[in-house]
Amino acid sequence: MAQATIQPWKMSSGYLSSSLYDNTLIFGVLFLALASGFIVLTNPEMFLPVLFADLWFLGYHHVLSTFTKLAGTKQDRIDNKFLIFVLPFIVLASVSLIHYSIGSWAIVTIYFFWQWYHYTRQAYGISTFYRRKSGITHSITPVHLDHAALWSMPIWGIVYRCSQGWELFIFQPFWTPNIPSWVNTLVGIVACGVLALWFVTKLVDWSKGNLAYAPFFFVISHHFTFFVGYILIQDITIGWLVANVWHNAQYILFVWLFNQMRFQSSDTKKQSPILHWLCQRNPFRTLAYFAFFLILTTLVYNGLSSGIKMISGADTVKITALMIVVFQTINFHHYIVDSLIWKARKKSHQKILKINEA
Repeated sequence: MAQATIQPWKMSSGYLSSSLYDNTLIFGVLFLALASGFIVLTNPEMFLPVLFADLWFLGYHHVLSTFTKLAGTKQDRIDNKFLIFVLPFIVLASVSLIHYSIGSWAIVTIYFFWQWYHYTRQAYGISTFYRRKSGITHSITPVHLDHAALWSMPIWGIVYRCSQGWELFIFQPFWTPNIPSWVNTLVGIVACGVLALWFVTKLVDWSKGNLAYAPFFFVISHHFTFFVGYILIQDITIGWLVANVWHNAQYILFVWLFNQMRFQSSDTKKQSPILHWLCQRNPFRTLAYFAFFLILTTLVYNGLSSGIKMISGADTVKITALMIVVFQTINFHHYIVDSLIWKARKKSHQKILKINEA
């Protein structure tokens, strides 16, 4: 792995791709998430339109883009046969069993905690790619402190939400443990202490020329998002919306970069002609890539919604129940798959992202 140039009080770039791409991933996504929250906070009646835009342009796309990694080529489909053809039915059966034996509140509760973990885990994964790509090998920050710092704000955030005593999340009943306010205060103090220690070590790294710009500010944006989404914004659903927009947009951009680097060579044309064409480096193909997924999103999710309404007739209770089962099955399958297919330690991933050439 390449060694970063040592220049006291200077930062190496540490980009995954380029200044435009990485600043968009770090700051553009953060701005979009914060702007979404600000719009809803100042105009509560805009919640549903903003939520609809988030789901249609970001959320559904981010789920479907997983399949470019899971089933993008014939070899992918062979390697991931169980995840594609068996796991969805296991998840569907499990979600259905929980929903119809315990209640929808149990599914919503699982979603609330699992999406929090999933968002944090994604940020952890991307930060690991950043750290490996940066080439920094002499940081005084222990890896365990990096990990503790990255989890500190999300843990405080979820503890704070539990201490608030909410009974509804995205208009649906759910459950959280009754955490006393003093526990939340203690967790907050510990989290701030860990972050302060982490920040001091980064200042020392900077003074020695061992700090990379993109990895550092990516983690800063992660902390800021979780602070705003889980602590600063008092309403649990509006706070979730901020984190959800951030997560969805971040995932879409990361997968696009991975695909763009994976399918750019002529050797990949036979493996996946469509993705090879969509992932070439020019503005038109980039627009075509996102348009393709928007169209696919519309077809798939409109089809699912229409099918559910057709099965349920005019029974709104049944429609809501089936919506929860079907869409949470998709979400939970996505969470499981993502935890398995995006390991930063895989040599194939490092080769595609040119980590060893950084």
